[in-house]
Amino acid sequence: MNKAALAFLLGSGVLLIFSEFLGRGTEVSIPVHVAAALMFLAALILLSTVFTGGGKKEDMEEALELIRDEQKMRIARKEVRAKIPKYSPPRDSQAAFIGSAKIGAARSMATLVRKRRLREKILDICDFADMVLETIRRMPSDTPAAVSFAEGHLDKLNEALERCFETSRRADYRQESTPLDAEEIERFGAFITAFRNQQDNILKE
Repeated sequence: MNKAALAFLLGSGVLLIFSEFLGRGTEVSIPVHVAAALMFLAALILLSTVFTGGGKKEDMEEALELIRDEQKMRIARKEVRAKIPKYSPPRDSQAAFIGSAKIGAARSMATLVRKRRLREKILDICDFADMVLETIRRMPSDTPAAVSFAEGHLDKLNEALERCFETSRRADYRQESTPLDAEEIERFGAFITAFRNQQDNILKE
C-alpha cells in the first residue's frame, strides 16, 4: 500500500471519529463538520509526507484528488436532499416500487465489484438514486419523468453494471490487466449528473 493510500485510509477513520465527536451535544452544522474534517484530513496527509521522506508527487496528487471528490460528493448530496419535498407524506407508488427493486439489484451487484474506488462510486450512485426515489414518493402522482427514471435511467445503470462484470470476466480469462479505474469511474459518475437532472424534471412536472 503506498503512502498516500495509507494516509487517506487513516485520515478517513479520523474523519469519522472527528465528525462523531463534534456531532454530540452541539448545534454546529454538518457543512462545518465536513469542512473541518476535510481540512484535518488534508493536514494529516501533508504531515505524513513530511515525516516519511517526501513521498511521490503522484501519490500526493491522488490523495488530494480523493479529498476533492469526497467534498464534491458531500455538496451534491446536500443539494439533492434539499430538493426532496419535506412536508408531503410519502406514498406508495408504482414507479417507486419498480425503482426500489432495481436500485436493490444495482446495490447487490455493486458489492461484488472488486475495485474499491469503482465499488464506492457505484454505491454513491445508488444513494443518489434513493434520494430521487424519495422525491417521487413525495410527489402527488407518478409523472412521465418519474416513470422514465424508474424504467429508463435505472435500467441503464444495471446494464452498465452488467457490462462492467462482462469486461472484468474477459480480462480475467485472458489474464490481462483490467480497464483503468479512472475511465470506469468517470463513466459511472455520469449517472449522478443524470439522476440530479431527472430529479429536477420530476419536480417541474
